[in-house]
Amino acid sequence: MFGLLINCLTAFGWRGLVIYLKVRTRMTSSLSLPGIQHPFRLRPQRADGISFREIFLRRLYDLSLPKTIQPNVIIDGGANIGMTSIFFANRYPNARIISVEPDENNFVVLADNVRPYPQITPVKSAIWHKKEQIHVVDKGYGDRGFMIEKNATGTVLEAMSLPELLQTHGITQIDILKLDIEGSEKEVFSENYESWLPYTRCLIIELHDRMKPGCSQAVFKALLTHNFSLSIQGDNLLFINESPENVPVPTPANQPSLAQA
Repeated sequence: MFGLLINCLTAFGWRGLVIYLKVRTRMTSSLSLPGIQHPFRLRPQRADGISFREIFLRRLYDLSLPKTIQPNVIIDGGANIGMTSIFFANRYPNARIISVEPDENNFVVLADNVRPYPQITPVKSAIWHKKEQIHVVDKGYGDRGFMIEKNATGTVLEAMSLPELLQTHGITQIDILKLDIEGSEKEVFSENYESWLPYTRCLIIELHDRMKPGCSQAVFKALLTHNFSLSIQGDNLLFINESPENVPVPTPANQPSLAQA
């Protein structure tokens, strides 16, 4: 209890007392924060409160980026109810943000929370290694831990690969790729990653080997083929592409796989 109060006061000054009381009593149907342009909603369940602490109190996504990276395109994979996208929209107001979330209940709140931000596009899908029908599965990890599986019991959804997502939205390069996708990183970094990874400048990712063994191995194996540096950002790993490749200029004989906006 006192830890939350201290964190709120540290992050927001004396206004943090009001924010603390709202979060503590779960009166968060409209939560306003200093430095955040528009109010947003937290649900009463504990999972939203945990995400709030990580994003706005611990500032897990307040990245220390090289001056050469001025984010124009951000992909928020596993966007939940949109708090990370909202943080990025206020931190990088000129960036275009694609927020991807597979769970229906989370997505409804996400879409409502990001509505005041025209630069944020919510997408109800899951990031996967290819386009196919998958299932959104609840294995008891709560609203922050829905997993994606094939041939399972759960909500049916059409997943998207990153190349398909980028092509759909007319994007060729990614300045920040945030992935908190509950183990799906194993598949995403095992196949078809060469079509987007060289053009990704910053990757911030949480690994989920406890939920799906082999996640770390797949991610590090893919990244070792490129010049990424590594640092720790809370529970996440932050990778910076020290030698990002430029997307080929399209010609009639050489059309790139991802369309230029």
